Amino acid sequence: MKRISLAILFVLIASLLFAQEQKLNDIIKPYGIPGMQLVYIKGNKVQNINAGIIAKGSDKKVTSNTVFEAASLSKCVFAYTVMRLYDRGVIDLDKPLIDYMGSYDRFDPKDPRYAKITARMVLRHTTGLPNWGDRYAELIFTPDSTFSYSGEGFQYLQHVVEKLTGKSLNELAQQEVFTRLGMHNTSYEWTAKFDTLAAFGNSPDAINGHKTSRAASSLLTCAHDYALFLQALITGKGLKPETQKMMLTTASNADWFKHNIDPEVKKHVTWGLGVGLQENETGNWVWHWGDNGDFKAFYIANPEKKEILVYFTYSRWGLHVTTDILNTFLSKQTWWPCLWTGYQFHELARMKAFWTKLKKQGYEHATEIATEMKQKDAGFNLPEDDVNDLGFILLEDNRNKEALEVFKYNLGAHPDSDNAYDSVGQAYAALGEKDLAIQNFKKSIGLNPKNTWSAERIKKLEGAGK
Repeated sequence: MKRISLAILFVLIASLLFAQEQKLNDIIKPYGIPGMQLVYIKGNKVQNINAGIIAKGSDKKVTSNTVFEAASLSKCVFAYTVMRLYDRGVIDLDKPLIDYMGSYDRFDPKDPRYAKITARMVLRHTTGLPNWGDRYAELIFTPDSTFSYSGEGFQYLQHVVEKLTGKSLNELAQQEVFTRLGMHNTSYEWTAKFDTLAAFGNSPDAINGHKTSRAASSLLTCAHDYALFLQALITGKGLKPETQKMMLTTASNADWFKHNIDPEVKKHVTWGLGVGLQENETGNWVWHWGDNGDFKAFYIANPEKKEILVYFTYSRWGLHVTTDILNTFLSKQTWWPCLWTGYQFHELARMKAFWTKLKKQGYEHATEIATEMKQKDAGFNLPEDDVNDLGFILLEDNRNKEALEVFKYNLGAHPDSDNAYDSVGQAYAALGEKDLAIQNFKKSIGLNPKNTWSAERIKKLEGAGK
């Protein structure tokens, strides 16, 4: 009897996982996303869901052990590490970091404002440092006067912590986080085991590109391991209670300097110490996103409900699907971070409806479909950027004819846009229509003489015919 019960239970679990994997595939497939690794936790219930392949053209399936670039999710692990050091009195969050360093070669020695920067400012992104600088990390505003997301700040704090402890970032993270939490497939730099696990292969370029630890961006991990970290974060494991509370309490608003963020969105998104925060109709959530080119990542967690979702993928469009994923695996609600980051379609519902009609009626009918939708919906709007994104989703999935129709519709709606002409040119080039591609690139340059990208494309296309 027990054997039968166990067999039935196994079948039920397998059926549930298959259904969840199918749901995930249904979300990512239209965007041309080859695969995804996702972990969803609610209380003691853990679901590891792996869909598709690691990259386009690969025959290697995503598994729970596949290692991805965590991108900016690296910052959260580093912040947790810093807070553990703070608990032991190794670092003062409000002491100017330059007092620990003496000097720092990324700063302009002629500007005294750098001396104000503290660890707390780094963790709440109020240093005034750019995301990434050039020769110097020049201040874009006086430290602690407003919010601006900064990888430079985290790199600065990394150097301070390494000096204080006498250990490299990766050594410190292994000691403070990875080993303690059982994160066996996680590192800030390349290790030999990644030769067979990395989603991006083990070419010399891949290995060399991951030999340096960067607190802001270099973490290599899998959703299973990162979920272990998130469980520690939201339960306070490894931190004093008051320290964990401080991390997850608003330390700065998230009114990003010189970013056009909707006023309503700004009411619901703030920043803690090393983590984003959102308040919505179901409670308070901790979140962060990651973007290293084609590597995209996202997590959100609710400490009160003990609910966690984290995913990794290898696709330019990996963050366009976040809202759909959250609404599928968690209860449907307002996900303010997706609006704050600006990765998804701005008019998500209308763009999805438009896309659905295109699939049914044919992409060549884009203009009449949009006209019909506008007649039925007084607030109907398809932003130029949204439609352009849809065209590139299709183009990058080798649906070149469909992409051209979308771009042509966008050009008709925005006839004075150099970007619209540029996109039409790219679609014609993908279809091998060299003359029409050149014609549209030239029109783009006519509207925007500074469009050097189109100029380069023209040179390549003209050179290809010689």
